[in-house]
Amino acid sequence: MVTIDKLDMGIYVQYARRTQMLEQISEQYHLDQASSIPAQIKVYDAYPKPLEIDILLGSRITQNPWAFFLPPPKFRFQRRAPFGFFRVAPSLGSFEKEEEDEERLAEIECETEEDKKDKKVLQACFAQIEKINGWMGFIVGRIGQFLIG
Repeated sequence: MVTIDKLDMGIYVQYARRTQMLEQISEQYHLDQASSIPAQIKVYDAYPKPLEIDILLGSRITQNPWAFFLPPPKFRFQRRAPFGFFRVAPSLGSFEKEEEDEERLAEIECETEEDKKDKKVLQACFAQIEKINGWMGFIVGRIGQFLIG
């Protein structure tokens, strides 16, 4: 095992040279004064980069999306805040309709194992939606309390 006291003298000489070279570079480029340069100064670089040349000449292969989708008709009028609603899936209808759907799902007879799996998954999904709706109601209530207080 090599320890610092058993190193060759050449290692120390190389370290001293590198340290001296760093100090010379710092002096030459005035790196100690770099903090005094205002942030508003911008250096304009007019030389094109390889990526820009590739794009200009068309030699760079880009991946184009395979499909474009338009937003829903009144998308820009919707609220963007995740807690703007008190339900996680308002498209399922009212709470009464959601309960009816759960009851209807419970009444469905399953003939195959796959149907039983699907039914369990849907029941778990309804349970999770109900839990998340409870959380969102709690969060919206707390937000209201903080806004009042």
